[in-house]
Amino acid sequence: MAEELLTFENTEAVLQQLADEFMLKYKKQLVRDGHFTYFGRDRLVDTMTTKVTVDGHSFTASINLNKYWEYLEEGTGPARGRAKYWPRRDAIANWVTIKPVIPRPDGNGRIPTPKQLTFLISRKIHDEGIKGTHGFSKTRDEVLPQYYQRITDALTKDISQYLAIFFHL
Repeated sequence: MAEELLTFENTEAVLQQLADEFMLKYKKQLVRDGHFTYFGRDRLVDTMTTKVTVDGHSFTASINLNKYWEYLEEGTGPARGRAKYWPRRDAIANWVTIKPVIPRPDGNGRIPTPKQLTFLISRKIHDEGIKGTHGFSKTRDEVLPQYYQRITDALTKDISQYLAIFFHL
């Protein structure tokens, strides 16, 4: 009975605002970093979803992302002898087509085909890796501090409302 009275509506609302603001700002950060990223047909900025869970024992606000966000965040190192490690060529080929990547002529004036361009980009990533842009961390560090007090206030309000009902205040 007591759990039914304690719903944490205010806390849930603030956590949803946090998740929504984080997602919006992270999308903007991805665009600023030049990550109009695709995997298959899905752009990372279009496939994000949020989830807020409040059950009285734990409170979570999370964002669901395609797995490759980790590569954008942390980057990848060069393969260094790991001959088996190559970026997924189908993903690179799709990216070359969708981005679009405009090929430049080589020293002899030849323009690489999309297949050749895919190989060249894959080889460069294999040999040199890619640098992470840390957009998720930047967004987290910008957004979270703005919500610490708001979450505390929402919890205080929810518990105060419960106590008022419970003790008939």
